[in-house]
Amino acid sequence: MANALIDNSEQFKLVKYIKELVSRPDCNHIMIATGYWDLPGTALVYEELKDFFSRGGKLDLLIGQEPQLQYYQASREAHQFPDFYIQRDVESLTDEYKPIGKLIIDNALTEENPDGKFEIRVYGQGEHKEFLHAKCYIFLGNGLGTGIIGSSNFTAKGLQSNAELNYLEENSNCVTADFTLYSNTKSHKAWFEELWQNSELWSGKFIKNILKPSPIGVEIEKDNETENPLTPYDVYIKYLQLQFGDMVDANTSEILKSYLPPSFNTLEYQLDAVKQCFSVMKRFGGFILGDVVGLGKTVVGVLLIRHFLENAESLGRARKVLIVTPPAIKKAWEKTIQDFDNDNPRNNIGLCVEFVTTGSIGKITDELEDVDDVDDSDEIDNIEVGNYGLVLIDESHNFRNSDTQKYKAIDDLIGIINPTPYVALLSATPQNNSPKDLYNQIRLFQRTPNNSNLPNVEGGKLDSLFNAMERRFKEARAISQDTDEGKIQARTIVKEVSEKIRNSVLNDLVVRRTRTDIRNLYGEDAELLKFPTVKGPHKLEYKMDEELSKLFSDTVDAICPPALGESFDPNKHIGFYRYAAITHFVDEGNKKLYEKRNLTVDSITQRLQRIMRILLVKRLESSLAAFKKTLENLNRYNEVMIDMLQHDCVFICPDIDVNKLHNESKGNFAAFKTAVETIIARKGGNNRCFKSSDFKESYLADLQNDKLLIGSLLERWRENTEDPKFDRFKDAINPELFNPEINNPSGANKPRLVIFTEAIDTLKSLERALKAKGHKVLSISAGNRTERQEEIEANFDANCKPDKRRDDYDVIVTTEVLAEGVNLHRSNVILNYDAPWNATRLMQRIGRVNRIGSTENFVHVFNFFPSDEGNSQIRLIEKAYAKLQSFHEMFGEDNKVFSEREELVEHDLQHFVDGDESPFGPFIKELKAFRDNSSERYDYIASVDANGLGGVLEIRDENAHGFFVFTDDSQELISVDVEKTQEDTSSNIISSLSTMQRLKCEPDAEFFNMQCDDTLAEIAKRAYQKHVAHYITAADSSRKSANALAVLSSLRSRSDVTQESKKLLKQIEKLVRAKDNYVIKQVMRFENYQGSLFGANDDINALLDTALSNLAHRAQAKRGDAKLVIYSETKYNN
Repeated sequence: MANALIDNSEQFKLVKYIKELVSRPDCNHIMIATGYWDLPGTALVYEELKDFFSRGGKLDLLIGQEPQLQYYQASREAHQFPDFYIQRDVESLTDEYKPIGKLIIDNALTEENPDGKFEIRVYGQGEHKEFLHAKCYIFLGNGLGTGIIGSSNFTAKGLQSNAELNYLEENSNCVTADFTLYSNTKSHKAWFEELWQNSELWSGKFIKNILKPSPIGVEIEKDNETENPLTPYDVYIKYLQLQFGDMVDANTSEILKSYLPPSFNTLEYQLDAVKQCFSVMKRFGGFILGDVVGLGKTVVGVLLIRHFLENAESLGRARKVLIVTPPAIKKAWEKTIQDFDNDNPRNNIGLCVEFVTTGSIGKITDELEDVDDVDDSDEIDNIEVGNYGLVLIDESHNFRNSDTQKYKAIDDLIGIINPTPYVALLSATPQNNSPKDLYNQIRLFQRTPNNSNLPNVEGGKLDSLFNAMERRFKEARAISQDTDEGKIQARTIVKEVSEKIRNSVLNDLVVRRTRTDIRNLYGEDAELLKFPTVKGPHKLEYKMDEELSKLFSDTVDAICPPALGESFDPNKHIGFYRYAAITHFVDEGNKKLYEKRNLTVDSITQRLQRIMRILLVKRLESSLAAFKKTLENLNRYNEVMIDMLQHDCVFICPDIDVNKLHNESKGNFAAFKTAVETIIARKGGNNRCFKSSDFKESYLADLQNDKLLIGSLLERWRENTEDPKFDRFKDAINPELFNPEINNPSGANKPRLVIFTEAIDTLKSLERALKAKGHKVLSISAGNRTERQEEIEANFDANCKPDKRRDDYDVIVTTEVLAEGVNLHRSNVILNYDAPWNATRLMQRIGRVNRIGSTENFVHVFNFFPSDEGNSQIRLIEKAYAKLQSFHEMFGEDNKVFSEREELVEHDLQHFVDGDESPFGPFIKELKAFRDNSSERYDYIASVDANGLGGVLEIRDENAHGFFVFTDDSQELISVDVEKTQEDTSSNIISSLSTMQRLKCEPDAEFFNMQCDDTLAEIAKRAYQKHVAHYITAADSSRKSANALAVLSSLRSRSDVTQESKKLLKQIEKLVRAKDNYVIKQVMRFENYQGSLFGANDDINALLDTALSNLAHRAQAKRGDAKLVIYSETKYNN
């Protein structure tokens, strides 16, 4: 909306502008000054005002009088303004004005309703009110400051029919600026507040003496008397409406349906997801869409983007969206957006969307041979700074680590955009390892984590909550799992942590639907979809002989770190010293050359050693061929370092592949040296050559110890020619994996197989074996995924258009690069050649074939298991796997969902894939059913003001017990449970889910009485106030608070500051130290506007009293007064 002249001509009617401004979600305060006022004018914006009051908005109406009324009144003393004139108008109104009359009665500030949000005042003091001819309309809110001044009264004629002239001002500073001693102009707001102070309250008199006695007022009272009071079940429905009203709005559903391309199925659960995401996003700045794998998150995401773009202006956000996605998924997003745009060229989504892709997925295990190139999958495209209104991050679990460069890049981008963009996080598995995963993702939109607006986070301290939960989680991980008692204790702690995070955070932020939800809650959708039953895991057993078992066990000991209590033995443990050169410098100055990103050389070395250990472990678990290749490379890299030390020429070159150049020189060190020095001359940087004397003498001995141990293992592995796992695979290809009874038995697709592995060398071995059996194999890794994308879709994606489908391949063998965001569901058989340790990966893999569009009744999952026949080598293998388990836990990975030594029963795997029913799903379903079956009662309950609703339920219990739902200006609902016994009284904050469970009752339930227990209510109110207290005194503003403290210190040190003023400054200082952001801003504004404060001629004490005297009180009142919304009590019936 731009500055404009408004003259009530056809296109420029004032009422149109007022409707739009009142409807803005950010609008929470309206100020109107008018010479005259009538209800027909207010009725023109009835719907908008009804919504405005329902979201807690405040309307201040200041009435003056027109010149002709003042003249007429002078001759007719009994006809006092405004009482006589407005009363005359109100008494002539017909029943069509009952709705606006009731809205005013319900919301007016009166003695009976001290929390009323509609305050009417008359300008002037005493019996004769003063002449006020000015008209002004002001609309305020978060980021909103719009004013209209001109000739139009707040009347029906003034808003739409009279020839008027008004000016709309959108410059927020002009509208809202504070007036100070040094201001040379007044803002709209400052002008209004000055007149407001010189006025008398009139809303109570208007309601009592004018509106209620009038014909429509009498009819309104009769209607109220005949309306049924709310029953316990009605109160329950009211709470559900407050929580899920947006979701069950049929109008929004129709709008969303209109966005869908004609070829897309209309799925109610996807529409509900968009509505719920949108609601959560507006309340908290973002959301997590956690629908289980295969339910169409991309379609939901594009629907949400389209809905956001349609509403961006009213939300105060730019119509520009950034999608952050792994490279493999980008094309799916582009294709879906194109499908939407083909049918809606006028509302083109693609023109408003930009993409950025994250670094390669699974890079360590996919194509890495030289660990010097490792970047921990920390890459992200260069992000152009843009004024995005929405940032959508797909597979957001890739941003669970806040220390990565990609996290910092996206976090910085979100932080510099003003206003802060909404953030949409999409991930079926947002927590991979620990609670910190969730916290880091949520922090992308909860930008002040020590001042969160999540209602169930005590004091708004989101950071403190997650820190505490992370500590408890680590306690659980540290408990030994060797005994049943230890396992139970650890599980109990993990359950406690999960419940706390779910109740305090996730219930408010996560939108999640599972296959179980679709079946139970969305019957019509379920009929359109096919969800295969997951069968398995089917065991492919193999045996290791005694010699191989011993070699496997010794290798695990060598590559994993020493166990707890075990010391490092150079004859038993590989030290990975090839990656520790920079820690062996003699000169500390050389070490500093290689410190980066606040990482010391020790931490860099540990990181590289850790990555190499992970690489070897994953290769050992993948295949013997892959492990041998990696061990050979490690041996060669170790020898390169020894060779450089022995030639007194050691290259430490972060930007040069030294190992590759050494290999290409074929033993000619002089040629190798020349090649490296040539590149150093061109690249510069920290690529340098050092002397052997620059390193500690022990370094060469450490490398030689590693060489002996690596060489010994390598020789033993070379002598071993057996690979029983690979042999078992070859035997299983046709009779088991391509068994026609399980592999696409319906005939809708030809038999197909999907195989996942974590190593390229394994992939190549599998490809050769499959081709030898006559199969057509498509091999995919990070190196070719983009160029083979069309072939993947044509041969394995069931959603591919029929005319583009092909049968060129019947097997796809892939690394983790296709574990997310790709459809492979023309196949229904999947083999995990090496089962992932991370539960997320397993879920993502199975989700490739268990998706919307699947045609088979069953999905079959195969896994390898070492056979258990009780022989001696099995105990060696068990010990080795126990150590591997410990290794993975040490580096923060989940326990395997099933290891190669642990069988997962079929029921558990099916439950794992389908997911539990979402806890809110049944409540939403019940609310929808009530809306559809009892629409009139539903609308009536929705119209009832949420103010003190409830009653007492009769129950045979000697204790008094109740729970109370409060809100304030924040509009967030917070529930308090209170129990009063003869000995004690306790109160606790309870979650919204618990509140629903407590309120839920039979439709015919009745209240014993409607009298709220004031004692219990007061106890609950105190608990509520304590819960929200830290919202007031917490903010992410350490630097600003330091500046504010400096200002206060300077003021306090002045000799002309009185003791009273110093006491005031001390009070303000306490709030600044508590990091009260509101107080800090006011102190800094005080300093900025009072440029001459420190001169000798100013009355500093008067300035302090004027600017700061009410600051503490205003800060405490910032959230508004607590309001009891709903209560329910149970008492003993005497």
